[in-house]
Amino acid sequence: MEKGKRGYRYDEAFKQEAIALVIEKHIPLSNAAKQLGVAEETLRQWIAKSGVKQHADEQKSDAQRIRELERDLKQARMERDILKEAVGIFIPRPK
Repeated sequence: MEKGKRGYRYDEAFKQEAIALVIEKHIPLSNAAKQLGVAEETLRQWIAKSGVKQHADEQKSDAQRIRELERDLKQARMERDILKEAVGIFIPRPK
């Protein structure tokens, strides 16, 4: 690791080990970045430049997944309620 004009420069071996932590060992990106002492965005860029595909779900923390699922559930419930109202408008009720 060398200090350059725009910050620290890491050698290729270090970058490859960092990428392997996230991709092969399935350590969340944020945890790997903290362990290695690099910024999350830096590690994310190394992974993107490496061309190695990573599943989006493996990057996300449980809290992020829960928030997304709760948001999806709220949207589905809202759509269901709208459809229920629409059906009620168009289907006459028995007298």
